[in-house]
Amino acid sequence: MSTILSPITTVFTAIFNVIHNCVVSTGLFSVGAGYVMAVLILTILVRLLILPLNIKQMKSQQAMAEIQPEIAKLQKKYKGNPEKANQEMMRLYKENKINPMSGCLPLLIQMPILFALYYVFFNLKALDGVSFLWINNLAGHDPYYILPILAALTTYLSSYVITKTSAAAAPTAGGKGMNMSTMNVVMAGVMGFMSLQFPAMLVLYWIISNVIQFIQSYFLIILPKKRKERLAEDA
Repeated sequence: MSTILSPITTVFTAIFNVIHNCVVSTGLFSVGAGYVMAVLILTILVRLLILPLNIKQMKSQQAMAEIQPEIAKLQKKYKGNPEKANQEMMRLYKENKINPMSGCLPLLIQMPILFALYYVFFNLKALDGVSFLWINNLAGHDPYYILPILAALTTYLSSYVITKTSAAAAPTAGGKGMNMSTMNVVMAGVMGFMSLQFPAMLVLYWIISNVIQFIQSYFLIILPKKRKERLAEDA
C-alpha cells in the first residue's frame, strides 16, 4: 500500500515541510507546538480539497435515507422473492434519480489521500524526542492514554452525526436491520485500541481530522435538516 501511495505521500510530505517551516519561522511556537500546528493546517487544507467530494457523498446518503421507508416496504412485500424486490428497488432508485453507487465513488477517491496522510505522519522521523504538552515524545505513545480516548470519542462523534440523519437501521433482504449505532461504537473502540499502538502525532492527526469532519457534517447535514423540518412544521 505504501508503495502505491508513494507519489501522493511524497507530495504531502513536501507540503507539510513547507507549512512547518513557515510556522516555525514565525517564532510563535515551541518545536512540538510547531509540528502540531503544521498538522492542523495541512489537515484543514486537505479537508477543504476533498470538501466537494464530501458534499456529494453526504447528499447521496441523505437521498438514500429519505427513501429507506419505501425500500423497507418493498423488502417486506417481496420477502420471498429477492429478485423481484431488487427489481422494484432499482425502479424506485430510477424514479427518484438516485444512483446507489454514487455515494461510494467520492469515498473511494478520498481514501488514497487519507491513507497518504497516514503514512506522512507515521514516518515522520523528525518527531522522535519532540514533546508537546503532556506528551514527552510525539513519535512515541501517549503515556496517559488521553489521545487514544479522544481518538475513540471523536471517531464515534464524527460517525454519529452522519448516521443521525440516515436510517437508524438499513433493512436487508432478510428483513433484519444493521444497527448503525452499534457499528459506530465498535468502530470507535477499534480506533481507540489501534491508537494505543500508533505514534502520538498520528493519533493527533486522526483526532483533528475527526473534529473537522464533525464540524463539516454538522453544517452540511444537521443544520439543513433542522431548517427543513422547521419549514415543514410552519407550512
